[in-house]
Amino acid sequence: QLKTLTPSERSALERFLKALEANRERDPKCAAVKRLLINERWLDRGCIVFSQYFDSVWWLATQLSQELPEETIGVYAGAARSGLMKQGAFSTASREELKTMVRKDQLRSLLGTDAASEGLNLQRLGTLINFDLPWNPSRLEQRKGRIQRIGQIRDTVDICNLRYAGSVEDRVRQLLSS
Repeated sequence: QLKTLTPSERSALERFLKALEANRERDPKCAAVKRLLINERWLDRGCIVFSQYFDSVWWLATQLSQELPEETIGVYAGAARSGLMKQGAFSTASREELKTMVRKDQLRSLLGTDAASEGLNLQRLGTLINFDLPWNPSRLEQRKGRIQRIGQIRDTVDICNLRYAGSVEDRVRQLLSS
């Protein structure tokens, strides 16, 4: 049963929501992804970005589509949610189509939930960004295994694990690293 909020609790929650909305466009993780893809030229080498959450994948695809309007961005999630984002417009595409596009160098960026962390051969991509870190270390290895595998055309692959400093996920990274 839900608790009835007091006027001061309701006011505090409304202020919190406004603060979240106001800072939505200035998310440091999104800025880091854009910097890596554009300034560090990770997009040229092909990149997969992982998040545990479909909402994060969708939001990031929307942000990148605005920043890179001519770029086609793949969204790899549950079967009914997979597709392509270009110029802010989404069109459904099967996960098989996305894999084929990566293999044929027709898709340089793929944003995926953990649905993309197993059973995919994405060795045409040379970079990986973990937008958030899984709690299970084997899940992190599964993600890395999508690009670091036999057939990888590069001698090295680059991986970036994003986290908010001082957050729970920062602590998770510390534990995973140890």
